[in-house]
Amino acid sequence: MQASVTYPCRQCQAPLERALDGGDAAPCAQCGAAQELSKRYQENGAVLRCPACDLKVLYRQKDFRQALGCVVVLVASILAPFTFYLSLVAAALIDAVLYWLARDVVICYGFQCRAHIRGLPPGPGVLPFDLSIHDYYRGLARESSEPGDESPTSESGGPAGPETDKSQS
Repeated sequence: MQASVTYPCRQCQAPLERALDGGDAAPCAQCGAAQELSKRYQENGAVLRCPACDLKVLYRQKDFRQALGCVVVLVASILAPFTFYLSLVAAALIDAVLYWLARDVVICYGFQCRAHIRGLPPGPGVLPFDLSIHDYYRGLARESSEPGDESPTSESGGPAGPETDKSQS
């Protein structure tokens, strides 16, 4: 599987998918804006920072379509009275196998970015989703959207704050 990143265009917010092969930056197909990706997003083959916005705060989750899991449970629920509820056990097993087969996707906490990095393993500092970190970045995005108010940025290009570099804690 080739490593790729999916993120919104910085100009028009159209979804973009780019290969992380180190090739030339391709412009957005919708607005034509240049879309440079960071070259320092990985170390030893693992993702350490977002290639789209260069933010160091990432999380990992299973790359699993939730709609597929819901369809499995819905079908099992409909069939449950006719199968003595064994279809629910089968649905749980199918869901567990699908979850086990799903790969990890690394996602950026940056609220304007929300990039999804596929095809590379998460680095050691990339932990599962944390609601408090998500709320922190959502609050920063809300503050920066207020007119006349600019939030500070760190050297990594993302919002400054205690969670911008977990390796120092």
